[in-house]
Amino acid sequence: MRIRSLGKLGKRVFYTLTVSTVFIIITVILSVIAIRSYLNENIFGQRALDHIEESSNHLYRSLIDQETGVRGYHLTNDETFLEPFYYGLEEFEVSKSELTQYIGKFPSLSDNVKLFIEKGESWENLYGVSLIEMINSGNQPTLQQIREGKVALDEFRTNFSDFNEQIEAERTIVRNKMQNGIKNTLITLVSVIVVIVICILFLHIQLLKSVINPIIRLNSCVKSYTQHDFSTNVPEYKKNDELFELIRNVDIMRNKLSNKISHLKAKVNVDPLTGLYNRRYLSDCVHKCWELAKQQQYHFSIIIIDIDFYKNFNDTYGHLMGDECLRKVACCLQSIVCEPNCFVARYGGEEFSIIMLHEKEEEALVIAERIRKAIEQLEIKHETSLIHNVVTVSSGVVTLVPKGELQLEEVFSKADKALYESKQKGRNKVIKYILA
Repeated sequence: MRIRSLGKLGKRVFYTLTVSTVFIIITVILSVIAIRSYLNENIFGQRALDHIEESSNHLYRSLIDQETGVRGYHLTNDETFLEPFYYGLEEFEVSKSELTQYIGKFPSLSDNVKLFIEKGESWENLYGVSLIEMINSGNQPTLQQIREGKVALDEFRTNFSDFNEQIEAERTIVRNKMQNGIKNTLITLVSVIVVIVICILFLHIQLLKSVINPIIRLNSCVKSYTQHDFSTNVPEYKKNDELFELIRNVDIMRNKLSNKISHLKAKVNVDPLTGLYNRRYLSDCVHKCWELAKQQQYHFSIIIIDIDFYKNFNDTYGHLMGDECLRKVACCLQSIVCEPNCFVARYGGEEFSIIMLHEKEEEALVIAERIRKAIEQLEIKHETSLIHNVVTVSSGVVTLVPKGELQLEEVFSKADKALYESKQKGRNKVIKYILA
């Protein structure tokens, strides 16, 4: 498996697992080495104690052989009893040398060994060699000497027994040291593995949080974008990995999609000829304005504008010039009507509608009159007009504060009536609808 194929996120997980696995393997290896070391130390210690015990046994037997030889020679005067005596002397020296050599590994036994050897040497010199020499010279040891020799030998035996107990105690110490070392090593091994596992778990939880939370928020954002709500920003994510690139690409997509949808909405809501809002947008927006004015008790005004004798203009100058005339009139209206409290839309062929909030009747009439004069001052030639030689407009205005059961359709109807009255009174006029 190639590490590159895992991506940056996958590499983070891979490296975390690899490092933790290496740590666990190293810890296990070191623990095995430590346990093996404790086992070897116990083996070497027990073997050394075996040598000490064996040498002490030899030293003990050598002294017993000497005592047997002395006693037999004393009782029978048979020189054959001297053989175990002299053999015991030699064995005593060899065993003493070995015991002194091995005891260096266990300083705690040195005092006991010295006392044990001293007791043996003391008996050997005072009651072994000296008694043999006394017998050889024709003298017999006294009963007191024999008793003292027996007491010294008993002390030697007691020291030998104590020394063996000390050896067994030292064996226990060596064994306990091994057991404690192995136990501590296993505790350390388990503790390290548990800590590493907890660290891995913590790191992976943090990794999941740092990845999953942005993904959840991103999913919520994408849902909003599918519903054409682009107000929600993509989640912040600072780590340079595949998720960062995904979030960045979604944000780029959001901006492009938002612009395209806004552009499409603009095309849907805008009249392609005049650039003004179309009848569809007017129908949607005017109801919102009406409900807002009704809730807040704002003034609500409608101005309906109609180009005078536009059919004659089209018949005289053609449809291209007619379209140009509509564009000029629309441009004039846009220059006078300022959003957001007012907006202008193409209401029908040559009709335009202006919706205003907050403006009182006097202000609405002033705006309508400004529009009438401005269009007349455009001086668009209109030879077939029955009232003027330039293009003019007629306007109907209605202003009110929505109350009761009054419906929006009724207001438009009133504005139409005012426009009709304007035409009836000679056109190129602004007429307000007089409310009852």
